[in-house]
Amino acid sequence: MKIQTVLLIYLLAFIGCRSPEEKTENIADDPIQFSMDRNADSLLLDSKINSVSIGIYKDGKKYTSHYGELDKGKGNRPSDSTIYEIASVSKTFTGILVANAVLDKKISLEDDIRDYLNEDFPNFEYQNEPIKIKHLLTHTSRLPRFLPDSISELLSDFNESLPFRFYEMQKGYSKKDFFKDLHNVKLDTVPGAKYQYSNVGTELMAKILENVYQKTFDEILRVYFEKAADMGDTQISLPKDKETNLANGYGMANNLVPHEVVMFGAAGGVKTTMPDLVSYMALQLDTNNSTVAESHRALYVRGSREMVYYWPVRNSEEYGKYFSIHGGAFGSQNWFFILPKYNLGISVITNQSDLETADKLMKTVKGLIEDLK
Repeated sequence: MKIQTVLLIYLLAFIGCRSPEEKTENIADDPIQFSMDRNADSLLLDSKINSVSIGIYKDGKKYTSHYGELDKGKGNRPSDSTIYEIASVSKTFTGILVANAVLDKKISLEDDIRDYLNEDFPNFEYQNEPIKIKHLLTHTSRLPRFLPDSISELLSDFNESLPFRFYEMQKGYSKKDFFKDLHNVKLDTVPGAKYQYSNVGTELMAKILENVYQKTFDEILRVYFEKAADMGDTQISLPKDKETNLANGYGMANNLVPHEVVMFGAAGGVKTTMPDLVSYMALQLDTNNSTVAESHRALYVRGSREMVYYWPVRNSEEYGKYFSIHGGAFGSQNWFFILPKYNLGISVITNQSDLETADKLMKTVKGLIEDLK
């Protein structure tokens, strides 16, 4: 249903019970705000969802709106200053940084990743075929999803205690441990042949960027996005004066859960605000930006699966070619969409996370797209 039809229904329903002084005309003047309000209200009917923030970029205009309360019973509505963990949406930020490094001729997509590492990894090849930069970007390196291996065992039992057990495991796992475990990885096929999602490969990409630029990944990320898109609230490690802005996260039983410990942050460590995410949408939809164009270049296509620089690409008759990615942490979840056909970007975030949250947020996203396309 198009937004104009929705507005008509709304106005017809309420015109008889509102005085002329009430500002129903403002609703009609701002259909995007109306759509955000309507879809957020629907989501908040769910007893587990206490708050939601929505960001929209449409035809050159930016919108943010916030609903509910971050901590139940405290009346603390999220705001443009609220900082969220965006989990795997972070990977697309890493992709932009890699695209920039490619254009800067700091690295090449066809390079053996061992050219940029400080240690020798003879196991980073299969039948003399090495892992290349492009394989990290497309999740085709055959590196594991997680390290240490015990994390995979932990995730096989998803229950209320999982965030706390996961936190303890992460807290005691160092970069030294990470690289030690990388030496024991065994590839099972030629890199580039098969898709296998890998947080490990994305974190390794951060180390490569650090070695190339001789800066921390956090610094590379902060400097680039502040300069490229005026995103001054996007970082891995929060400064002391912003720590109180980080949204608390709630788990399966709406219990408070710990924030995740990150190593480099490339796979899921970015923390940011909704205004910065909307600015990121504008960057992603900038057709004149050479770095964005490079980051949208297809690097892996097999059947219906297409990958660019950490972005899954989808195609449909209705939406055209679009980019979408889900970010899920133990205390927050979000969907991030870029739809070039409609010059539209959408981000929906809640600070609640369980096995059903992603589907609930997707329903909200689809409602927004249906209204605004």
